[in-house]
Amino acid sequence: MNVYETPEATTGKHSFIDSIKEIPGYIDQRLPTMDKDFDLYFDQNLPAIIEEWGLLSSVHLTQLERRLTRVHQQIDYLEKERTALEGRAARLEKELKILEGL
Repeated sequence: MNVYETPEATTGKHSFIDSIKEIPGYIDQRLPTMDKDFDLYFDQNLPAIIEEWGLLSSVHLTQLERRLTRVHQQIDYLEKERTALEGRAARLEKELKILEGL
């Protein structure tokens, strides 16, 4: 066995190049960063943050889209009814003028 070889390298399980490739991941796991702390905090507290900040989730957006669709349908219905009522009012006014003219 060569003095500079690791025991894994002689068995063929783990080469020196593979160990070099793992260094960034190892360092990333060991070093605390603000991003990791934020990610962990948000993962643990997301429902409370959504509630406290009044944020919308996809469920809320879906519910709002359904409500908006229903409101549009009701507005369309009311618009149709309004035109029908305006027509009836116009006919009633015409009949009233005829009656007043007698």
